[in-house]
Amino acid sequence: MAGSTTETVHLSEFGVDRLITVHVEHSSWANRVNIDVGQLLPLHSTASGIAYLAFADNATVKACLTGSLEAFTDHTLVEPAAISKSIGEARDRGYSICDQGHEDGVIGVAAAIRAADGLALGTIAVAAPKARTTPAAIVERGLAVVTAAREISMRLNGENLQTLRRQA
Repeated sequence: MAGSTTETVHLSEFGVDRLITVHVEHSSWANRVNIDVGQLLPLHSTASGIAYLAFADNATVKACLTGSLEAFTDHTLVEPAAISKSIGEARDRGYSICDQGHEDGVIGVAAAIRAADGLALGTIAVAAPKARTTPAAIVERGLAVVTAAREISMRLNGENLQTLRRQA
């Protein structure tokens, strides 16, 4: 997928209270988003986190929205109502969009990789410099992550493919 989007693609899985990056394919551009395997991603301030929360259990969402949330940039959503709205939009759209929520100058889109019960296991995301991101590119990348997340989810769920298709 990194080849088709020409941007950095990364896979994450849920840890205790955040996502852990488990695989990265970096863009060939000199100006690219760099993410490291093992990098921890907060749930409230990344496209991956919001995509995960869109299909997480209620207890995980509640735990994320409780307490103080760190603002990484001037664009980071830290109000529970704003984060909840972003989660709902991601659920409705099928992918999340994060415009500079974790790092200035970076826009990410992500979709949840889900178990047979429909709950999120992890995410797949595309992260790109804002300077190279148009509204059309956001939609294109969003559709790409949804397609990839659905394929990964179906491969993980084996015989439960029909259940997952109905929930998508």
